[in-house]
Amino acid sequence: MGTALIRPRVGDIVLVNRLNTIRVGHIFADDQEQQLPFLVRFDDGLDPELCWCEAEEVKKLEHCEKEFREYCCREEDHQCPICFAVFDEQEADCRVVTPCGHTFCRECIERALAACQTGDPTERPCPICRQTVSLFSLQMATTGQRIHFLSADLSALEGSVFVLRSHGEVGFASFHFEGTTAYISHSSMRCRWAGLVLDNGTRPPERQFLEKTFWHEGSRTFHGELTWSPDTWYGAERWRVVMQFSADFTYVTTGVMKLRSHKNACLLDGLWRVEYPSESGRSPVVIRVQGGMWEMRGSRYWLTLTDPSKPCFVWRGLGVVQTCQMPPTALAEGDCLLWTTTDTEMPQITWRKLQGPHDRYDRIVFYKLLGPNGFEYVKHQELQGFRPKQLFGNSFMQDLEVGVESFHFEELREDQVVRGYISYERMPKERQEPMENGAPAPVRVPFEKTDWNKESRTFIAEVDFLRHYSSTWRGVSTATYKIVFDPDFLYIESGFVKSTRPTLGSTQQSFGQDLIYVNAAAGPYLRSQGESWRRALRGRVVPKRILESLELVVEAS
Repeated sequence: MGTALIRPRVGDIVLVNRLNTIRVGHIFADDQEQQLPFLVRFDDGLDPELCWCEAEEVKKLEHCEKEFREYCCREEDHQCPICFAVFDEQEADCRVVTPCGHTFCRECIERALAACQTGDPTERPCPICRQTVSLFSLQMATTGQRIHFLSADLSALEGSVFVLRSHGEVGFASFHFEGTTAYISHSSMRCRWAGLVLDNGTRPPERQFLEKTFWHEGSRTFHGELTWSPDTWYGAERWRVVMQFSADFTYVTTGVMKLRSHKNACLLDGLWRVEYPSESGRSPVVIRVQGGMWEMRGSRYWLTLTDPSKPCFVWRGLGVVQTCQMPPTALAEGDCLLWTTTDTEMPQITWRKLQGPHDRYDRIVFYKLLGPNGFEYVKHQELQGFRPKQLFGNSFMQDLEVGVESFHFEELREDQVVRGYISYERMPKERQEPMENGAPAPVRVPFEKTDWNKESRTFIAEVDFLRHYSSTWRGVSTATYKIVFDPDFLYIESGFVKSTRPTLGSTQQSFGQDLIYVNAAAGPYLRSQGESWRRALRGRVVPKRILESLELVVEAS
């Protein structure tokens, strides 16, 4: 009776005592009717990696404390394989063991896990056997107790909104944290123009709440799941999200979205020959479907499996829907599957099966990286005040209007790359021109290819509308900026913006002459300086228009 209650299940970490040898692994399969029911996979790098074991030889790790202590006290585990320090038995809490059975100093293995630059910041390969180790799977070597735990308390992120730096727009795949809830927003009209649609061609919900949300203080990581079921997006019905935030919570340092496919995604896995009607003049194409996903002629496709008996997908960029009726029995090699489409010129397409699935598929479609090496998220912030003698944290406006082509400069990051953007958030309606392809005008446009020279106070950057938005704006494809600031960062002293138009060539405007920009938040600071700031600027022979703009900033403060 007691044995039945603690019988290990598939996925459980177990300790196996077989042929007088103790090893740690996890249950890979359970064939309850066999003499050797458990197939255990060992992660210690030794042979055999997989082994069938008797039920009496396998125990859940949490139910065999004595044997586990003996296992952890093996001769080779008296020394940390990272720092080579001998473990101090008087300090039991300094020694931890991984699921693959390797023992480290707690500080060493946590530092190794924290060294993650891309992907899930709480997972890294074991330094010994390269098996994946999670921060939350670490256990005390002497007691088997877990060290790190996830919390449902999201108060560290309360009220925060993180937007894609590439667009800077709330509602364009932005993450919102409110109380105990978190959601991703697709309320912006730009989502449709940017191709942010579900696999069935419809728009995602304006607010999609994340489930199973947790926070880990030590690693500053947020964990949650997005569920699109019964629909799919990028071939996945669930996205597992892990985001790590900077110490000041102003941007996402790294993270990942793990996209898991629909439970029936493997229905059509295998090698297929796509055959078109003879009158179309198209040559057959061979594709390999894996996890309900494939690539053809440079585009990636995913099956929509809302009704598994009638899989369908949308032709990328054309909106044509292709559907088939699954047969009652599995298709053999050489059999054909007839698809119908909504395209009047090609109403039917045939898939001929050439080969079945070539390997086992684990339902992970692919990963979307977060951070500087992927989708870069930054905290959405408004104007925060004047910062003298430095560029970072300051904003510069023209016509005394923040959000009307104003320049904003974020903090200098650890990688020494300057990040900033141009804001069009408060552009008057009469000046809100759409992109040439009909898409709404951008809200925040990021500076790219930035360079900052502190000595000369010169900022150089580029904005590429054509590459970034697949369209020109106001006829401009790219714009190059050279901006020189005054020593106190009260105004833009000189420089230029060079706009390139594919049909008309390049035009150039000069800062300090054609374009007058002053610090948007300098008013209170200048007021506190009395007449001294005016005398100082007159001594520099500052253009009259700049002085007038600064006077207006003081009056408005």
